[in-house]
Amino acid sequence: MTRRAIIQPVIMSGGVGTRLWPMSRAARPKQFLPLVTSRSLFQETVARFSGDADVDFLPPVIIAGAVHEALIRTQLAEIGIAAAAIIIEPMARNTAAVAAVAAAWTSANGADALTLLAPADHHIADGAGFRAAVARGAAAASKGAIVTFGIGPTEAHTGYGYIEAGAAIAPGVAEVAAFREKPDAETAARYLKGGRHFWNAGIFLYSPDAMSGELDIHAPTIRSEATAALQGARKDGAVLKLDASRFALCPSDSIDYAVMEKTKRAAVVGPVEAGWSDIGSWTAISPAADDQRIISVDCKRTIIRTDGPTIAAIGVEDLIIVATGDAVLVVPRPRAQEVKIIVDHLKAAKREELL
Repeated sequence: MTRRAIIQPVIMSGGVGTRLWPMSRAARPKQFLPLVTSRSLFQETVARFSGDADVDFLPPVIIAGAVHEALIRTQLAEIGIAAAAIIIEPMARNTAAVAAVAAAWTSANGADALTLLAPADHHIADGAGFRAAVARGAAAASKGAIVTFGIGPTEAHTGYGYIEAGAAIAPGVAEVAAFREKPDAETAARYLKGGRHFWNAGIFLYSPDAMSGELDIHAPTIRSEATAALQGARKDGAVLKLDASRFALCPSDSIDYAVMEKTKRAAVVGPVEAGWSDIGSWTAISPAADDQRIISVDCKRTIIRTDGPTIAAIGVEDLIIVATGDAVLVVPRPRAQEVKIIVDHLKAAKREELL
């Protein structure tokens, strides 16, 4: 009888979501907002690692900044889930350092578990479908592969990195032939038509030994300093505060650049068809339904959201209108990705109260 894989979910919750300003702010970024359902993206992510699956999920580990510790505690309590640990980063050091900490924590605490590293700010409509994809990747990860998850593209999107699948190693799992940067429109159309390229979701499944070994080869300082920061962490109940002096010595690099584009162990589960979205801009979010604060008359292709004043719009097209208690955003839909320009402007003007 095949042993069921044990999975340690490690949820990365350090993003700031600038493209979803003005609702997403530094103190309460997009992962803590109820943008798709009545629960926040963070709560949906935590809850995803339970339910029917051919693997066993351990209680989640959360890695985040100190400013969000209280919010994480509150949102976990609201959905009745206790974290195995809340690991506090003293400063941001990108995803390679997080992957190293996650591997070290799992190795010390996870009872031969695989680490599943996942962002807190993505939406996945089909939780069961995603858990099935994790189960497909678990066998390869148990044999030493560092598995990533490739989303089946639904359009020739130029805003995502792509994963090119190589030779099959199991049903629905292949070697990674190459990681591709964000393409131009012509290249993205070719990827969509060819069927061998998937969107890179930034989710990884690996054994702690495999990830630690590849970091030792390709990013040894990140591995050693991140591990030392965890070993020197101050513990207060479930909260671990990484040693700031050691974590500061980690070079800031993504796991994609530090390991995945260099390793010979990369594998991909794909295509994953689970209703995935990184909620990268306001265009990824449906207009609010049944919100009595929104009056929309003869508007087309317009997204209106508010958590403050009533918004009334008549006859407008292709707009995004978002209001909070202290700010209003109006932007044409095709320029939704440019919202971060507003955030950059506010930073330059030192308008901290709006950030």
